[in-house]
Amino acid sequence: MTRMPVTARCARILLVVLGLSGIAGSVRLAAAAAVFESGALGGMIVGLLLLAATACAALSVTSLVVSARFADGGGAVRRGAVGVGWVIAVSGSVATLAHHVAWSAGAVLGALLVALAGGAATREWFDRVPLSPAEPAEASRPGPSR
Repeated sequence: MTRMPVTARCARILLVVLGLSGIAGSVRLAAAAAVFESGALGGMIVGLLLLAATACAALSVTSLVVSARFADGGGAVRRGAVGVGWVIAVSGSVATLAHHVAWSAGAVLGALLVALAGGAATREWFDRVPLSPAEPAEASRPGPSR
């Protein structure tokens, strides 16, 4: 299989979308910490906001790195995508229960990422033997095979 299956491409796109939205979320959390007026518990709240921004940024960078490695394939990349999906699904579920039902979108997207990255076609594609640089040109050339 020389072409990435649709499920793997969708998982890659979903990783990029989640990574970019996570960066936007971490910027928003950091901005909230920067303008927070300290009171009796101000230092602790600012610290929690910065901790949440750091965790969000780390997950975003991980999502973007895993999506960049999709073309290379390999089981570790697929397991990384599944791991990112689980973290997003669980944290979205917790945020839904703790804060607002709008956070359920993260839980749904994380579960979708787990399903796409764990699918049979995606698993087969990641477990393939990588092609050498000369093979794709020969494999895509029309005409009779040798």
